[in-house]
Amino acid sequence: MFLGTVGSAASLTTLAYATRDPSETLAVRIWFSERAAGYDGVGDRVHEYLGATLALEHWKLEVSLGGSVSVSTEDAARLTARGEWPTAVAAGALDRRDLEPVADANLLVTDGGMERAPTGYGIPHIASVGGARHIAALEPFDELAGDDARSIVPYATPTRSIQVLVHEIGHALGLEHDHGVAFRDGEAVIPTPMLGSYVWDPAYETDRPHCGAAIPNTENRTRKLSLAFSSCARRDLATYEGGLFSDGTLQRVEPKAPGGADRDTAPNDRQRDRDVLE
Repeated sequence: MFLGTVGSAASLTTLAYATRDPSETLAVRIWFSERAAGYDGVGDRVHEYLGATLALEHWKLEVSLGGSVSVSTEDAARLTARGEWPTAVAAGALDRRDLEPVADANLLVTDGGMERAPTGYGIPHIASVGGARHIAALEPFDELAGDDARSIVPYATPTRSIQVLVHEIGHALGLEHDHGVAFRDGEAVIPTPMLGSYVWDPAYETDRPHCGAAIPNTENRTRKLSLAFSSCARRDLATYEGGLFSDGTLQRVEPKAPGGADRDTAPNDRQRDRDVLE
């Protein structure tokens, strides 16, 4: 939709990175608002955590830093939802701005607040999220998540911020909210990135799940988070065929567990404009 402001769709098809083969490199580049870039270590933390969460067997991962950009607001959701960041990415792709996007996911991190929805926004190949100050305060990934394949971490503002960041990257790669699941671990209920804090939202729609059965009862349960995509999400990511100006859609592979459900659970909701921390 934003492409009309920077060039015709026809001209975009000539770009070298219009498509990619699923077996090739997944390229992710991260930019920071000028204010976000002022936090020591924020780039290293984003690079480290994305390197850990996106290191899947489907591709060779390349995560790079694009530098800082001037923005009109630190409201990350607004920057993408209202077109400012998508327009900048498209202009860079057409050599009309000093910004070099990559084929698969172009993420902008701002210093926007993480207390009030929306806190991030993702569309095919483009995403933005706030919380730079909280992400900079994170412990190293290996210290926080350990060697558990589920990457379970405590429920706190820094970890919620990085989970929203992974969530928005998921949208950029074609995942939907119903690719997220929640599971029990002892007395804790733990959502994966594409579900996130919606698991504790009583108004969240849970019918017609893609990835499993109903969300477990969260009442009087400890809150934790998982930074790992669900098995359902990983299965669909294996079908990803991207490219900056493709539609970014995935084939939705039906769960194979008995009864048509995965071991985890997930709701079905396609909203992309309320990615929230509660």
